[in-house]
Amino acid sequence: MTPGAEAICAAIPEWRLHASGQLVVAVDGYGGSGKTTIAGQAALALGARVVATDSALRHPPVATGDPRPLAPYYDWAQLRLVALEPTIASQVPLVIVEGVSAAAPALADLVTHTVYVDTPEQVRLARLRARISPEEWDEAWLEAEREYFAARPLAAFDLVVAGY
Repeated sequence: MTPGAEAICAAIPEWRLHASGQLVVAVDGYGGSGKTTIAGQAALALGARVVATDSALRHPPVATGDPRPLAPYYDWAQLRLVALEPTIASQVPLVIVEGVSAAAPALADLVTHTVYVDTPEQVRLARLRARISPEEWDEAWLEAEREYFAARPLAAFDLVVAGY
């Protein structure tokens, strides 16, 4: 298990002490930071359900008039309606929302705790370059990520874990 997943597993008992019910933990970070792996490992160890923000990605991005930097890329209303709210309604004790924008303001009313996966930029970009063809590479996406995280400092997260 990665150290990031171990850190999440270690934090959950403490968070449960101060929660009145279900925990919904957002695992956020830049693309290629290791969020999916870390969230998956933690979910497996904790018996949690995972909801991926990638299920609400728009390809190509859509101009919505929403000023938030990642709004053209994500349909948060759909994510809430189709995936997140039904998973929460199922009353599982722990839901992990993972992906870029998992801790976005558009989902904040449903999330109880936030985790940021911190991975060096050169590692993240190398992973992305290995996954994404040059034709699909989107510099505007990278800029939107930078704007999103610039408005959300690390101190705003409940837990910061190292990517792998």
